Amino acid sequence: MSKAEGAKVKLSFWETIRTAWKPYRRLYSYAGPYKWRFALGLAFGVTYGLVNSVLPLTVFQVSNFVFHGAAPNPRAVMAHREMLNVGPKIDSIVWICLAIPLVMAVRSLCSYGNTYYMNWVSNKVVNDVRNQLFAKVMHHSMDFFNRMQSGLLMSRIASDTRNMQQALASVSSDVFKQPISIVGAVIVLLLMDWKFTLVSLVLFPICIVPIRIFGRRAREAVQREQRGGVLMSITMQESFAGIRVIKSFAREEQQEKIFRRGAQQSFSQTMRSVRATEAVGPLVEIIASIGVGLALFYVYATNLSAGRFFGLLSGIFIIYEPIKTLSKLHIVMQRSLGATTQIFSILDSTPEVQDAPDAVELVSSKGRIEFENVTFRYSTGVTDAVRDINLHIEPGKTYALVGASGAGKSTILSLILRLYDPTSGAVKIDGHNLRTLIQKSLREQIGLVTQETFLFHDTIFKNIQFGRPNATSEEVYAAAQTAFAHEFILAQPDGYDTVIGDKGCLISGGQQQRLAIARALLKNAPILLLDEATSSLDTESEKQIQKALEKLAAGRTVIAIAHRLSTILSANKIVVLDHGSIKEIGTHAELLEKSGYYRRLYDLQFNQPTEMPSEAASEPDVLAEELA
Repeated sequence: MSKAEGAKVKLSFWETIRTAWKPYRRLYSYAGPYKWRFALGLAFGVTYGLVNSVLPLTVFQVSNFVFHGAAPNPRAVMAHREMLNVGPKIDSIVWICLAIPLVMAVRSLCSYGNTYYMNWVSNKVVNDVRNQLFAKVMHHSMDFFNRMQSGLLMSRIASDTRNMQQALASVSSDVFKQPISIVGAVIVLLLMDWKFTLVSLVLFPICIVPIRIFGRRAREAVQREQRGGVLMSITMQESFAGIRVIKSFAREEQQEKIFRRGAQQSFSQTMRSVRATEAVGPLVEIIASIGVGLALFYVYATNLSAGRFFGLLSGIFIIYEPIKTLSKLHIVMQRSLGATTQIFSILDSTPEVQDAPDAVELVSSKGRIEFENVTFRYSTGVTDAVRDINLHIEPGKTYALVGASGAGKSTILSLILRLYDPTSGAVKIDGHNLRTLIQKSLREQIGLVTQETFLFHDTIFKNIQFGRPNATSEEVYAAAQTAFAHEFILAQPDGYDTVIGDKGCLISGGQQQRLAIARALLKNAPILLLDEATSSLDTESEKQIQKALEKLAAGRTVIAIAHRLSTILSANKIVVLDHGSIKEIGTHAELLEKSGYYRRLYDLQFNQPTEMPSEAASEPDVLAEELA
């Protein structure tokens, strides 16, 4: 190896130490609340190392006592029975022989205590980190979820935290007790026979060579193994979430192929890591056996006693076993270091939308909303989603947003909910800039029903109660009745206690929509956002829901994305959007009469024939009759 290459390896080693120090120090700070259990676990580990190191001395003393310096020939004992009376009495031998089991028992109990308390602390820390990580993700802004894959986040919370746990359990335990075992055993061996010890340990530095060679291979395999695991998590999450689309396109085999590729990658790299990790053990054992051979030659040359030989030999094996354990430790550290770094990167990330330090709580709202020169562009967008929006929404009135796909309708609803902050300009509610309000208090004043209904894999009752967790049973039933959902709920096998499956898959689309409306009704917020709330309902159900929404809208501000004619006809104002800008605002009759753009949009979207302007004024009544 050249000097340049040697310097590169050295730099890489110290760079690894420098990189690992900060994440591990931060990780261990999470053990602070459990410091006494952690200290107790370390104490057991240290005691284990000390007891383990004195085991050779115990074996030496016991063997000397039992063999009286040398083992007698069995034939000589049979011929001369009086030899049995030479040496210590049998009761003394029993107690002496119990010394080794006693030391082993203490050693085992210390090992158990060390393992138990270190695992207790590490699992408790992992539980705390998982809770903190999940809370951090849940409070992130929508831009974060637009960029991150759900499967990747699941892998971080479930798998990476488990790898992190090993750093506290295995690493913390072995990094103390194994070196103490090695150092203590070497000291004991040196005291017993320093020449024998030097001969036995002459090959010890050679053990570092396989650790260095295979350690590098194992680190590379660990990184690839983690990537394969992430690919599997992402594939599973997307496949389960999109199972309807997958089955509709008959693409099950394609998803299986992607999953198999990730599983095979994970398997191959896992086995590569296993080969690199486990190859160190046999190599160390081979080197150790050579050391034992040299030690035996030394015994023959110096004519050591049997007791001293057994004690020294046990010490050699005690030394090499911790070496074998420590040789695998850096692989565990590498795996947990990568996981720890990735977890802390999420914990340290800053949400794009967050409460200001002096944010105030919005206790109640009249429902007045204002957009003042609002421009917004998504982080991944190349053009503005909305541009120079000036809109004043009066409390207690219904506003319909119309426009072609991509006109900015959903973006306006997202800005009202403060899922995003405007690039420029300000969104206000009752005169308060949304940036000055606590997000939770703002959203408590807003009810939402989306076109893509989301229901939890829970009971019907819990799904409705999600709108207001402290609502009583009577209030939940009343909301369901207002949303015309009570009858079909009672027809379910367990009524309100019926579990409706993943995303409500066990009930129809119209029934899902009614539960979502009941949830919004229960919230009883002064502002209601509707992303075509009646899109999944049949004509009869739509009429009932429209009546329920009319009751709900009384005295409330309603902003609805309109894809159906009934929404337009019930609106006090219609806001026409085109490529992110407001084209015009007015009533249905006014826009039909004065706006050629709205008329064309109206004709295309609702498939209504173009009428002459003279007939436009009476058109809403005619269309209302058609709906009836």
